[in-house]
Amino acid sequence: MRALFLSLAIGMLGSAAAQAPAPAPVPPGPAITVATHYFYWYQWPSEHFARPDAPGPDGHCHQFPAPEQVSYLSVDWHAENLAAMGDCGIDAALPVYWGAPGAYDLPPLAFSRRGLPPMVAALDRLAAAGTPAPRLGLMYDTTTLANAVRGVQPADGKADLTTPAGRALFCGTVVEYFAAIPDRHWARHRGGVLVVLYVSAFAAKWDRELGATLRRAFQQRFPGERVCLVADASWGDIGQDLTTRWGAALWGPSLHPGVAQIGPGYDDRVVPGRHSPVREREDGAFYAHSWQRALRHRPELVLLETWNEMHEGSELCATRETGTAYLEATRAFVARLRAGDDPGPPVPLRWPEPRPRPQLGWGEEAADAVEVAADYAAGTRRGLREIAQDDGAPEVRDGTLRPRRDGRGGGSFLYFQVSDHFVFDTAADFVLEVVHDAVAPLQVEYDSRDRRQPLGGAYTPSRPGLKRREGPWVVETFLLRGARFANRQNGGADLRLVLPWRTGAIRSVRLWRMR
Repeated sequence: MRALFLSLAIGMLGSAAAQAPAPAPVPPGPAITVATHYFYWYQWPSEHFARPDAPGPDGHCHQFPAPEQVSYLSVDWHAENLAAMGDCGIDAALPVYWGAPGAYDLPPLAFSRRGLPPMVAALDRLAAAGTPAPRLGLMYDTTTLANAVRGVQPADGKADLTTPAGRALFCGTVVEYFAAIPDRHWARHRGGVLVVLYVSAFAAKWDRELGATLRRAFQQRFPGERVCLVADASWGDIGQDLTTRWGAALWGPSLHPGVAQIGPGYDDRVVPGRHSPVREREDGAFYAHSWQRALRHRPELVLLETWNEMHEGSELCATRETGTAYLEATRAFVARLRAGDDPGPPVPLRWPEPRPRPQLGWGEEAADAVEVAADYAAGTRRGLREIAQDDGAPEVRDGTLRPRRDGRGGGSFLYFQVSDHFVFDTAADFVLEVVHDAVAPLQVEYDSRDRRQPLGGAYTPSRPGLKRREGPWVVETFLLRGARFANRQNGGADLRLVLPWRTGAIRSVRLWRMR
């Protein structure tokens, strides 16, 4: 049964294509490249296998067919994965790289450098045997731009990529990675080595010259060579060649000019402390649906998210639970991509959106409450709590909640989570009352079911209500129409206060359902 829907979906697409008229010729352009993110940080039984965040028989996380043979130091393991990619028609493996210059020997990062020689040896073995295999690009996991990951001070700081030191770290990471790989194994797109950047959240600052700076550094080390830089959309304009966005395995296909990033599903319930929504695979229907979107987009670069990120349930590789079903599907879809086939009739989804998960580990007192509130003057919270995020670091001071402004972070937002014992994944109208000092104009964005709003309604602007003075304080109400409160904002939050000037003091916040 596990491959049934995949085979049916592929067959349906093929039948439709056979009956449909031939698609219009595709204008000449860059050659198509299919790449996938290769997580090679596993080593049985200790590295990324320790329970509870490891593959195991818990119904949430798929298992490798032979976990005891999995190791980033094993030539055999790399050869097995790379040969499977090649058999699917994948052109580029993107090793998810945590190698930060100056921190190569730190235990959490050491796999990145130690795993490269066996990977290269595996490619040499496959080449000698005439076995198709991808070449190696780079998935630069920018998590290493956070000081704590590299083991430098201040621990809560981030690399400033506008400074010489920050740019040396950024460029050095890319250059030294490719220096460890013979150029015969470099993956290229548009004539340059393929470099894909993870999200920007772990950098303090950057500018539009970052891409040009990287290209100069690369040419200085490798004269005559070029870089094809693919940046996550969170970076904005840094002079990249192409843009993508991480998260397609959860949120659905990410389509940008020339690029389609897709995945088969997402489930990170085995990772402690996470409360992400779940993207059901639906026996392959979501993957087929995503490939249809990609085929219709006619991209020059397809990013498959991911080859083997087992902890987040986004893997395409063979597993005990799915066998080789997703390998077979990938092979068929890649062939259709290269042939320019029609995507066929839409594959239906039972769950068009990710399925949110309740967080029931706190706020039990709100189960039968009329309202939830956080009163910072009184020092009490009942079913409503603040959530710290990179773009919204709060602090409680002088009986108020404020955005932190001490040089260690901060941002323009104050995030709040509503107890799921009070309400969860609903469709109702609420009133939010905020008592504040009115230093900054206050706005509210909340999780709603209005799909016209950002991220499917997760950041819906509220409608302003009443406003009155109580001594030095302003009491302001906001109408939250069609609220969903499914923990879909950053950090699992349900609403956030927007403080454009990064200043202001919040005395209390109350929320109740409209009668």
